[in-house]
Amino acid sequence: MKKIILLASLCLAGVQASQAQHFSHGVGVGIFVEDAEMADAKGSFTFTYSPRFSFAETDKTSFSIGIPLNVGFSGSYNANYDSYYGYSEENTLGYMINVPLMLNFNIGAGSARGCQNRMGYFIGAGYAYHVGSVNEVLLDENGYEYQDSNTEYSTGFAANIGLRIGVGYKKKHNIEIRTSYMKGVTSYKPNVFGVNCLFNF
Repeated sequence: MKKIILLASLCLAGVQASQAQHFSHGVGVGIFVEDAEMADAKGSFTFTYSPRFSFAETDKTSFSIGIPLNVGFSGSYNANYDSYYGYSEENTLGYMINVPLMLNFNIGAGSARGCQNRMGYFIGAGYAYHVGSVNEVLLDENGYEYQDSNTEYSTGFAANIGLRIGVGYKKKHNIEIRTSYMKGVTSYKPNVFGVNCLFNF
């Protein structure tokens, strides 16, 4: 009898554990600003896909591991022809990819499968990989400044904080506003600031 009770307790614990976790994801847009000592600051418009696995859920809280992938574009292209000066162009087009692995603590809306709160919040930290085109400011042999665009890679510590607003039937979906920061510690050591707005489902 004791073995049956123990087995039933283990099965119940397994069911409760399986119900206390879930997968969700979101899509959205954002703006990232990247600054480094060796390069000009640049802003990028980004598209975001954010998968997230929540665990250790209670009624209104959880921990989650997520990978909010950001792909962005920046700059402009301008070309013209003048009969006196001839053909000229200015190309500052660039791209960036930011991939952090984040561990977050969530409370309220979006934290747990059954949570129906209107508002929710989260805060977390992790580690990120960043790649993109960088406009370096260099000096030529005459001492004049010029720009040279290269692809650079960096990794570093990351942090984020934000809020979620529950929407839809029983607040199963939410709108997320996230701010993030990455401190690059390798290569050109960029500081990367981000603001995102996502719809999570």
